[in-house]
Amino acid sequence: MENLNRNKVYLKFLKSAYTPISLGLRDEDVLAWLKEQNQAVKVSVHTTLFSKLDKWYFNEQNQAIQHQSGRFFSIDGIHVQTNWGYKSEWEQPIINQPEVGYLGCLVKEFNGVLHFLMQAKIEPGNINKVQLSPTLQATRSNFTRVHKGRSPAYLSYFQNAKAHNTLLDQLQSEQGARFLKKRNRNIVVRVEEDLKVEANFIWLTLGQIKSLMRHDHVVNMDTRTVIAGLPYGTYPEEVISLFSYLDEVGQKPHHDYFLFSSLIKDGSVHTTEDIISKITHFKSQVRA
Repeated sequence: MENLNRNKVYLKFLKSAYTPISLGLRDEDVLAWLKEQNQAVKVSVHTTLFSKLDKWYFNEQNQAIQHQSGRFFSIDGIHVQTNWGYKSEWEQPIINQPEVGYLGCLVKEFNGVLHFLMQAKIEPGNINKVQLSPTLQATRSNFTRVHKGRSPAYLSYFQNAKAHNTLLDQLQSEQGARFLKKRNRNIVVRVEEDLKVEANFIWLTLGQIKSLMRHDHVVNMDTRTVIAGLPYGTYPEEVISLFSYLDEVGQKPHHDYFLFSSLIKDGSVHTTEDIISKITHFKSQVRA
């Protein structure tokens, strides 16, 4: 992406982050919609014996819990020895899933503002069943339909994404304390055509997603992961001061200091090069 186009994308993310209402929907409207989605979901989760799980078994040779298909994941035991942290040696189970999944958001402009297509998605471990997740949240086993279920909604938009419509594309590891070599492709794809919005999906601005993050158990971890990687660009201190002034004139005092911190890097304690060098130093010193 050329610098000019990149800066335009950054400004679109920033404009969306400053827009607190999506298509006439306020936070309370979205919370009410989520409540309806929760009430519409019928689910029963209960513990059961391992011997009653379908097609899961303990592999004596590999000493791991596995699925008969050889896909999904396995539960392995690992023995860790390291010179890092307060504990130098321990044993633990770990989810062995060395594959790349999708954490993706479709975005589209409405009235000149980028909106994110969010999914009300159920996860068995969620306290309140349904939470706001990215448009696509799927492991490789999910989207290749190893479970014989339906293909995830909107999958083709990500599989066929073109470079000029891809606004974010990063490969990130997932919770290394729990997963072994698991990674996700965090991706944001812009669409221009009209698309059918499924019943459990909703368009929200970035500002609204961030506002909803202030509520417990509303915005799930994977959504937070994707939007954490969004760039807003960097601006001189004078421009940041102008933002603050405009907020005051509009009688809407701006208190989002975290957003301001993400817009300016001049005068930071450490440069990006300093940080990378420090991390590289740690990596060269740690034994595991």
